Amino acid sequence: MIHSGIVCLAVEIKRLSVPRWIENGTEASVTLDCEYVYNQNDIRLVVKWFFDDNLEPVYQWIPELGMRHTSGILHGRLDLNYSVNTVDAYSKYRALKISRPSTELSGKYTCLVTSLAGQDSRAQLMTVFVPARTLDMKFHTSHNLLNVSCEATGLFPRPKLDLYRLVPSQRTPSIVQDVQTSTSKDDEHAYNMTLQKSFDLPVLPETSGFECVVQIPGTNYQRRKRVAYYAGTSQVSRCLGVCGKITDFISLHF
Repeated sequence: MIHSGIVCLAVEIKRLSVPRWIENGTEASVTLDCEYVYNQNDIRLVVKWFFDDNLEPVYQWIPELGMRHTSGILHGRLDLNYSVNTVDAYSKYRALKISRPSTELSGKYTCLVTSLAGQDSRAQLMTVFVPARTLDMKFHTSHNLLNVSCEATGLFPRPKLDLYRLVPSQRTPSIVQDVQTSTSKDDEHAYNMTLQKSFDLPVLPETSGFECVVQIPGTNYQRRKRVAYYAGTSQVSRCLGVCGKITDFISLHF
């Protein structure tokens, strides 16, 4: 069992391929691969995949016996006809092709390859995320205070919501500290998050901007909404109806 002429002391994983993030409902399938090398001492080779910190593998393959087994969260979700493009009988069924990846499949995936000569393992997190259903920003004045609120709904996993101030004299927005946040979950286990902050009207510039930024940790999903504030109630109302919509955009960099 010498693999491609490569000499190794015992089985060794060379590359673990697990997508770091996937948008929920956008992929028909996703493939997780675990590439390894071995030598003639690696008899009784066994490939196992684990999900999160569960002790029972969600997939197990014993090449010498031709046995494969799925359980747990991957039971009924694997394409068992899938094999990697290799003539090596001891690598053919090492990978997982998961059908219809959805949010419950977010977590840590660990590949463990063992033999009588040794073992090796690698792990990688995969996040199946749901983007924001809505991102809204509102102004409200009361007792010489300008109350700014942001609300993001329908996200998974738990998002991060920040408020920034945009001042004409500053090149870059500055994050607003000491904001009040609240988080809830809806019937579909998606997260809704609200952020609030009050500012003293007398010390605010006549024109200033505010920006809400929602992000999903573990991914590069980011959505922003920017609204300009003009001194005077009528101008605030006008801006809420126009400016917020103009500057609402989604940033996805892959």
